[in-house]
Amino acid sequence: MTSSIRYLRLFLHLPNGERRAIGYLSQFGDVLRVSFDDSYIEDARRPTLSLLYRGASEAETQAILRSSQDARLVRGDGRWPTWFANLLPEGHNRERLARERGCAEEDEFELLAAAGRDLAGAVEVAPVPENVKIPESVLAWHAAMGIDTAHPAPVAEPVEDAASIAGVVTKFSAIKDGRRYVVKRHGKPGAYILKLPSTRHRDLVENELTGYRLARALGLECSEATRVSRSDAELPEEIEFPHVLAVKRFDRTPEGGRVHMEELAQAMGYAPKEKYGRGLRTDLPTMLRVVDRLSADPARDTREVIQRFVAFVLMGNVDAHLKNWALIYPDGSTPRLSPLYDPVCVTAWFDELAPHEYALNRKIDRELSLLDWTDLRALVDAADVPRAARLIQIAKETVRDARALWPKVLRTAPKNLRTSVEKRLSGGVALAR
Repeated sequence: MTSSIRYLRLFLHLPNGERRAIGYLSQFGDVLRVSFDDSYIEDARRPTLSLLYRGASEAETQAILRSSQDARLVRGDGRWPTWFANLLPEGHNRERLARERGCAEEDEFELLAAAGRDLAGAVEVAPVPENVKIPESVLAWHAAMGIDTAHPAPVAEPVEDAASIAGVVTKFSAIKDGRRYVVKRHGKPGAYILKLPSTRHRDLVENELTGYRLARALGLECSEATRVSRSDAELPEEIEFPHVLAVKRFDRTPEGGRVHMEELAQAMGYAPKEKYGRGLRTDLPTMLRVVDRLSADPARDTREVIQRFVAFVLMGNVDAHLKNWALIYPDGSTPRLSPLYDPVCVTAWFDELAPHEYALNRKIDRELSLLDWTDLRALVDAADVPRAARLIQIAKETVRDARALWPKVLRTAPKNLRTSVEKRLSGGVALAR
């Protein structure tokens, strides 16, 4: 069988500024595959791409990275394996990226290639130059499938200012030039995410900013976010809204470097469509176990997980799915819980919409509203982490602090948000009773 095969080179940017090549991404027909370099596989001190590619031992890790059929490395349905699929945007952002590339929204190879210079974390992908020979270890797998790999098809360079940003809200990747936020970056990776309101939710900027203020009032570590006048945001299209939200990326350094990160959906092996996970009783204990056993600061991170979870219940953030929790790798190897992001009070909009809208979020809200202290203790116990009783005490202190500190923040909040959160604080959810 002879056909065109396309390749991309896979890089990780390291904390010292080095860009290290770690593998190849390839496509033949509907088969998309990740092939890691031998030098990466055999390096026991390799920088971490994902917890998904770690085994219980070094031998097991190498076996995963070298596998020829592992679903974490190869798929035959035209989609990337889940970790890479989660690098791609959703909704309007995906439509825009496909339009910029001139490809179909379902062409995940081309979408990733288009945004290769500006992906989440320290990952970068780029076309393989024609004069570079593909390693035999990569060709061997395709040859075993009966594929003639002698003449790989060329892949276009990344679109200059394209970026892949997760989420369905319309977003742009930007840099800051003086006081202006500029989307035309001339190929530089973005240091800020500009989030736009919509005709459906014109108060999105104030809603999310209030979420950040509520979280900071509890001492939680948050991403930096600010409201930006439309005149200070150089967007590629005209918008009717007076303000946008600018969120400083925690996966970028002040010097323009990159800090590796991965969403918990990626670390746990969930596809984008599975971002709501397997349910609270599975996902919260898993999050706690991950940070307790692998974090560089497990005591701090388990505390943050519990505090954020309780804060999200109280503020009505019922869209805190597994793409809205992340790990960062400041040293390139060991994870930490990332700063909090996307703290949106979704429940503020429930009364404004038809009952069938936000059906999944309403279902999640019903479950979270009924969660009591016995239930939360059972979830913490299921995680099998130390200091379970102390974590429950921290959760109760979080409720106490929210009752004491949030009323001041809510005075200037949008009315629908203020009404929703005040109702929850006064016993609208079981944790506040």
